[in-house]
Amino acid sequence: MSFIIVIRPFSLSDTPALITLFRDAVHAINIQHYSPEQVAMWAPEEMNAEHWQNKLESWQKQFTKNITFVAEIDGKIVGFADMTRDGYLDHLYIHKDYQGRWVAFRLLKAIEQAARDLGLEKITTDCSITAKVPAERVGFVVVKEQTVVKNGVSFINYAMEKKLKKG
Repeated sequence: MSFIIVIRPFSLSDTPALITLFRDAVHAINIQHYSPEQVAMWAPEEMNAEHWQNKLESWQKQFTKNITFVAEIDGKIVGFADMTRDGYLDHLYIHKDYQGRWVAFRLLKAIEQAARDLGLEKITTDCSITAKVPAERVGFVVVKEQTVVKNGVSFINYAMEKKLKKG
């Protein structure tokens, strides 16, 4: 099966699709390594209108402030990634039906190029248990394992970094 992955800059109109993709990916993929309670805290499945609007506005601000790329296949959003201007990779999520199809790799390459364009020497991230092995495959190394507590729920993740080669 042949397909073309298009990587493009974020547009404000992408926000609802990115929130949905994030929530669905956490519930379908990260559930392998995290409890239902952890997943529900990380990405609430049920949101009322006020919560949805707050999330939409918050994510729009973040994605606009950060360097944010969206991946599409046949016009469908299948992934996204964003990085702060000081090199912190905040999100990298791929639609559950497009795992293992090079989408994350292509998004990460766009992020790496943006980091190089900014003159950065490395990218840092806090990586889930689920994403640790794929991150290591593309050159990230674990700096430390950490426990993060959000609203009284503990999560294990990994502080990771990737040094960038010049050029």
